Amino acid sequence: MSLTPAQIDKISEELKSVLRVEVKSKKIKKIESNFYKVIVNALESLNSDAEDHLSNQNITGYIQTKERISEIEKDFKAFFQRRFEKIATYSIYDLETDLMNSLTPEEKEFITRLHNAMQDEYDHLLLKRKEKKPDKPEELSQPPDHAVEVEGGLSEAKGLEKEEDSYILVRITGDQPPIAQSEKNYYLHDNDLVYLPKKFAEILISRNAAVKTDIKK
Repeated sequence: MSLTPAQIDKISEELKSVLRVEVKSKKIKKIESNFYKVIVNALESLNSDAEDHLSNQNITGYIQTKERISEIEKDFKAFFQRRFEKIATYSIYDLETDLMNSLTPEEKEFITRLHNAMQDEYDHLLLKRKEKKPDKPEELSQPPDHAVEVEGGLSEAKGLEKEEDSYILVRITGDQPPIAQSEKNYYLHDNDLVYLPKKFAEILISRNAAVKTDIKK
């Protein structure tokens, strides 16, 4: 909705007023919850007017409107710098109810994010937050004997004809973390077809990490 010149003048004066308050006060003063939306509406309306002036070749009107836009943006930047300097300072401390009640929804969201980031850094400096250790191979409770990994096709496990009843062909469902075993580490990936010892395969199946597969001859 396009605003009238009188409405934009009123918004501009209110912006100048809150700017004066922010400059004079050390505390964060309460402003209207829709303050930022009102400023955006005024600028959008002025930009629309500027385009209309340009389309109608009204160069004087275009220049005057652009100057009005620059004036509001300059006042808003001064207001933003002063107010958000205070918000950044308060974010270091506990966020009290009185403070939060003075903020707009946008400012509440910002100071909460900043406060959490400050707390994380505080914990990091005091080593309260453990550094994430590199992933290491997962250890299974029952170690398998031997497994043959098949990528992109099927192959027979070495010595499988001697122990075919103790091996199961499975399809891996989803990439798995490295699995450490005494003989090697296993790296199983989504849709791999792998011959695994029965006990080992059953562990993966019970975890929904593998599905038993039958080959039709």
